[in-house]
Amino acid sequence: MNNKEILEFIYKKRDSEPKLGLERIRILLDYLGNPQKDLKFIHIAGTNGKGSTTTMIANILKNAGYNVGKFISPYIIDFTERIQVNDNYISNEDVSRILKSMEKIINEMEKENNAPSSFEIITAIAFVYYKEKNCDIVCLEVGMGGRFDATNIIENTLVSVITLIDFDHMNYLGNKIEEIAFEKCGIIKENSNVVSYIKQRDEALKVIKEVCKNKNSNLIIPSVNDLKLETKDNLKYFFIYENKGYNLSLCGKYQVYNAISAIETIKILNKLSYNIKDEIVEKGINTAVFPARLEIVSKNPLVIIDGSHNVSGAKTIKEFIENSKYKNSVGIIGMIEGKQHKEFLEIVAPLFNKLIIVPVKKEYNLGKNNQDNLLDIAKKYNKNSVYIEDYAKAFNKAKNVENVDNIIVTGSLYLASDFRKMLIK
Repeated sequence: MNNKEILEFIYKKRDSEPKLGLERIRILLDYLGNPQKDLKFIHIAGTNGKGSTTTMIANILKNAGYNVGKFISPYIIDFTERIQVNDNYISNEDVSRILKSMEKIINEMEKENNAPSSFEIITAIAFVYYKEKNCDIVCLEVGMGGRFDATNIIENTLVSVITLIDFDHMNYLGNKIEEIAFEKCGIIKENSNVVSYIKQRDEALKVIKEVCKNKNSNLIIPSVNDLKLETKDNLKYFFIYENKGYNLSLCGKYQVYNAISAIETIKILNKLSYNIKDEIVEKGINTAVFPARLEIVSKNPLVIIDGSHNVSGAKTIKEFIENSKYKNSVGIIGMIEGKQHKEFLEIVAPLFNKLIIVPVKKEYNLGKNNQDNLLDIAKKYNKNSVYIEDYAKAFNKAKNVENVDNIIVTGSLYLASDFRKMLIK
């Protein structure tokens, strides 16, 4: 199969809506010989920061000489980005080969009206590939939630990492932070090691503590008293944590907090007889790269691509702009259906001198984008809002705003992906 055929098989021919539960992934993996049972994992769940935290941990381990699998979602550059070993993407040929080995069981499951979801198929492919590549350790990002997420089929978890918990996917995970936290904490195993985000919400932290207590698990909660930070160039941060300095390559204060989760995870691994030196941890933090998370894709003009799509993400954008010397900002925003349109725009829309609303081009049945409604909401918080359908025209409009300091593209990872491809091309 070529890339297009692979995507059509995985996405277009199956239900792209999340299917929570472990029954289908268990059937798939039983058929494949349960490759996940021969692997060791760092499991990462949360609302925001999963991908960045996963990437920093994986980068440290790679620099320490380990053979590291990395599983992230969704992708920004190419579908194969989701399944990596030592930062090398799985090939289309390998995806096609593993898919073909699953075809018989997938067809049988479909006949029994128990078809696996797209995410379950991708997760199964990843486990097979990581075993084939003899990965020493796999940094595994949860798709959604945790308790009934397909990735939670694993057993050999070295560390469970809980990133920032906030509101998202409420129709699946609950309408209260406590309910969402309970689902995320479903990845915590009995007698295990757990790292929590350093600035976790009180309601979420209470649930994390309760789950760890009930499962007799060791919980690490980093202390802000051990942290000192300052901006390097109004974009990135230098920080000192437990008397060790780091020059963070990723933008935004929240990435400092994600980095601390990565550092604490490595400290646990060292207690489990891994041997990762401080200078390797520093190098891994300082050189980690993750696209579309306050990513600078141009400096003249300054253009930042960010996939934020919920209230927590909106707050990071606000913090970035307010703490930056670049005050004359233009926003390009698009959001898909089901996200917190009003809540997101209420926070970010007033920050921009001009706001351009664009559609989100969705190829794989990801839901309808209500563009008119989004523009109406935007105008409530920023009267200087317009709608432009064409991405190139929207970007040119933004560039030509008088005295523009920076352009920020945000509201959806799908939008961030499309703009990133266009701008880099």
